[in-house]
Amino acid sequence: MKVEIKEENYNRFLKRKELDIEIEHPEEATPSTAALQQLVARQASAPVDKTEVKEIFSAIGAATSKGIVFVWDEKTVKDLSKKEEKTGQAEGQPAPAE
Repeated sequence: MKVEIKEENYNRFLKRKELDIEIEHPEEATPSTAALQQLVARQASAPVDKTEVKEIFSAIGAATSKGIVFVWDEKTVKDLSKKEEKTGQAEGQPAPAE
């Protein structure tokens, strides 16, 4: 998989870099947001928790995709490559009394 940054703009009001990227993924499916987050963070020399993948657009009939990625200065986003731990209770259910 190859990622190329086509356009980079800095939004000084929201304090973020806005990247338009092109992804070549021959003989592979469209990459997951977690994989793309890791790749773009590495390529943009930014921390993973500051890199937010907003959109991935797959090209029809081609092994390429386009994407929009934000690299934040202050905001922290979730690292998608790490699994979230379950607490063992359903969401919205009260905690059991001890």
